[in-house]
Amino acid sequence: MKNSDLARQPVRLSSMGTPVMVLVTMAAAAYLFQACIAIATGRHLFGDGSWLLLRLLAENHITHLNNNTWNDFFVGRLGSFSYQQLPTLLASRMGVHSLNVLSVVFGVTLFSFKPLSILLCYRFARDKRYVLFPLLSLFAGTMNGEGYLISETHLMSALFWAALFGLLYPREFGWFDLAAMIVVSAPLILCYETMAVFGLVLVGACIYRRRAIAKSPQEKWLTVVFGAWYSLGVIFALLAIIFPRDLTQRADFFKGLLFVFHYRHIGARVSWIVLILCAMIVLIPAVHKKALDLLVGLAIVCSLAIPAFILIHPELTSLDEHIVARTMNASVPLALAGAFLAVYFGLVQVDTEKYQRLFAMVAVLGICQSAWSLVASRQWSNMLTVLRSELRTHTGPVPFENSLLSRPTLDGQPMRAMHAEWPLMSLSIVHADEGKVQAILLPSSTSFYPFDPHIPSALPHLERFHINYSRYLAALPKTSPYELGQWIDFGDSGNAITFETGGWWRPEPWGTWTTEQAGLTIDVGGAVKSDLVTEAVAAVFVSEKNPAVDVEVLVNDAPAGEWSFRFKSGAPEYQTHRMVLSQKALNKAVPAVIRFRVTGAGSPESVGVGGDRRMLGLALRRVRLLPQ
Repeated sequence: MKNSDLARQPVRLSSMGTPVMVLVTMAAAAYLFQACIAIATGRHLFGDGSWLLLRLLAENHITHLNNNTWNDFFVGRLGSFSYQQLPTLLASRMGVHSLNVLSVVFGVTLFSFKPLSILLCYRFARDKRYVLFPLLSLFAGTMNGEGYLISETHLMSALFWAALFGLLYPREFGWFDLAAMIVVSAPLILCYETMAVFGLVLVGACIYRRRAIAKSPQEKWLTVVFGAWYSLGVIFALLAIIFPRDLTQRADFFKGLLFVFHYRHIGARVSWIVLILCAMIVLIPAVHKKALDLLVGLAIVCSLAIPAFILIHPELTSLDEHIVARTMNASVPLALAGAFLAVYFGLVQVDTEKYQRLFAMVAVLGICQSAWSLVASRQWSNMLTVLRSELRTHTGPVPFENSLLSRPTLDGQPMRAMHAEWPLMSLSIVHADEGKVQAILLPSSTSFYPFDPHIPSALPHLERFHINYSRYLAALPKTSPYELGQWIDFGDSGNAITFETGGWWRPEPWGTWTTEQAGLTIDVGGAVKSDLVTEAVAAVFVSEKNPAVDVEVLVNDAPAGEWSFRFKSGAPEYQTHRMVLSQKALNKAVPAVIRFRVTGAGSPESVGVGGDRRMLGLALRRVRLLPQ
């Protein structure tokens, strides 16, 4: 019998026996229960989640990562954002104006993709035991990054499994199956960079389907269309890798592939152990039953270490680690896809008893991962309780260092590692009592600022969602007035700190370094009547190993121009740089915000010229604005 004929043979999951089915059911129930608790506590708002929700509602459209650059189309991940945000956007446009309700819609959307994907895999597979592979992909892979659920890699991996099983569906598509395949495939053209590899697997599956499964001309034509669609996804993903929006993100992703050796992520470490034990189960001959049973027992004991660790050492819990763990959303599904295809095409034989052992290992791992998640959700809720207390007892901008949330732990519970610091700005809005914002926690000056909390017009426009900033605005310090021609001095005894709005290192006697992005708020007392010229006495960190740095200047987020710095031995360290700032851009928002976006920033330590680990952007001594 041909391998393709073997794949057509129906095998029910019930053939695994009652004990295995009970374990699998318990694992599924545990996962859904922990997801409900995570949604109820708003844990999906960790990291980018809270800001993307507020941005979506404030702008009333799907988020796009648009930098006004030529590669915006294929790095914008519009497919991912559309699927993640469309239900919430539709709910808001249909009259739902409760931020709490919309947050729940957002959370349900994010958590639904993987369970629905596994259900589709179950429908498509004739041999229902194949659902083991997407289950293992969830419990040993993507679940280790679910603290950072907003990452598009979660959607990418979920859609991949459903699409792969659909393409290997051993008969022609019915109307429901075709509709499901279209829905699953639609965003893959602009989903995530990992489509460069995931897409190649799907293109290969299309080739196989056309040659071995599709019989009618219509079915062959549909298969070609799917293959062309996935091919475009591969091309756009490759372009996004070659020409990324941010070079540091690409470097961080590749460095993150080995994160398990650098972070105490108990779930990830145990998951890799279980994956290795699963591979050994498959490779060891079935006659060695005692050895196989020993491996199953070892996997169960290792899995129990996941909930045990968080109960014994709650202070070590870190959702920050889930940000780097998103690399498992690529590596584990791809490795398991290879294993699945080897089984599907008969290259590797797995008998019923081995399937039973594998399902038991996977189910126990899923139950233990869900138990860890339940405790983590409680810890997240504890952190939010502290946040709400801080918001009730403070007014205006609150420096992060002055808040309880800056502490590593509080009463033995994790604190700092539960919020990633910069999202506290948007979380301060989400969790303001009755929507009446009176305080916003500010991250350290070197963190990313999603909006400028010192400028009233920059606050997210959420009035229709019953968000009121009146108390906050009453406590907001007035911006320092600026007279044209006045020098802003960045030395440690200068006046620059009253104009700085995020992205600055501490001032030094000579001036101040920026990080990769920094801003200045300039209040000239109203709208300007002409273009202005900015003069900056500045330098950058360049050397033989870091020879090129470019600084883009933006006025109220409108590009004004660029300063290019190139290493030249013997050249003066500081020079005066000038640029014309247009009247239109300056008057777009009052007071105006001038931002410096640095490409090529580096740290002296990274190039071996000192021990300074700071990412150094632009070194400013003085800046002033003059009439043109």
